[in-house]
Amino acid sequence: MQGPVQPSPGRRAGDPGTSGQDTGGLKEWQRNTWYGPAPMNDGSPFEEPESAPELLEARSSNVSNHTGSFWTDQGQTGYQYPTEETGKQPAGNGRGPRRKDHRERSVSVRAVIIVTVLLAAAFFIVWFGVFRIREIRVVGNREISSADIIRFSGIRKGGSILQLSEKETEKHLNAAAISAAVEYGNYNYYRIQFRYLEKELPGTVTIAVREREACCFVTWCGIIYVMDKSGMVLYETEDTGIRNRMNLVEVKGLDIRSGAHVGQTMVMSSAAQKLIFTELFLQMKVRGCTDQIREADLSNPYSILLTTRDNFTVSLGDGDSLNAKLKSMMLVREKLAEMEITGGSINVSSPESPSYSPDSPQ
Repeated sequence: MQGPVQPSPGRRAGDPGTSGQDTGGLKEWQRNTWYGPAPMNDGSPFEEPESAPELLEARSSNVSNHTGSFWTDQGQTGYQYPTEETGKQPAGNGRGPRRKDHRERSVSVRAVIIVTVLLAAAFFIVWFGVFRIREIRVVGNREISSADIIRFSGIRKGGSILQLSEKETEKHLNAAAISAAVEYGNYNYYRIQFRYLEKELPGTVTIAVREREACCFVTWCGIIYVMDKSGMVLYETEDTGIRNRMNLVEVKGLDIRSGAHVGQTMVMSSAAQKLIFTELFLQMKVRGCTDQIREADLSNPYSILLTTRDNFTVSLGDGDSLNAKLKSMMLVREKLAEMEITGGSINVSSPESPSYSPDSPQ
């Protein structure tokens, strides 16, 4: 009876007859490498069999000693596997950390973009939605309607209050008022004077104006020109009855060169006379005595004469200290009124020591 068949051992590399060539020249350690662990000394994979001493001599000592940059700089090169202690990848320049840095940068860029978009949206909402003009007020006008002044200013409801410029508003208002005065023949439009522009956030605008006040008139070439205190012509007329209907001061002795047109300022030949005219009517307005004066004679700048409505002739002398002289004149008139004296001459050329002279008997 035949016994159990023993399995034949498998062929291995290096065994005789595995190829058509003679393998008898192979050394023992070069054979049988297909299965089974290679023989090792002391269990170290870095040790070669003693039968191959030439490989041991050629191998670097760093392999066995674990010294050099290859072993010491592993935290800076190559991919680092998670450690057993932390379960995390150690820091380094490996592929893993680079991916993490890329993700962090992507998140940062997206955050910056989102914040920028939100800020831009908030800016446009505030600029074009919140600070819009919803109310326009006008103060200081009397004869001219608020609607006309708003129209001349160029300010419209719904516009941006933040873009309003006081300088541009003044320029636009003055130019539009003069143009309307010429087009419609409304001389009142020449009276508009811009004062200031006030913005009350979020949407209220106040336009402050003043209206030029007619205070005097001059007759030139048979035409009566009504002017304000700066000499600007507000309107002209040939009606002589204006002297009795309005409390305006008739100015005599002006040497007019040009500017006798509505909306323009009278140009005088004498700069000294122009200066005295402007200062005199300014101080009369400050003192509030314009309506008490009927006539002002400026023909001689060193001997200015006024005539009051109660028939006093007032000598002011030159154009110096006009404010003090007018104050002295008013005090003297009050005293004379208490004494029930009317008419006569008051000399306030020296305001500290005024004098009075009654009219000479006829």
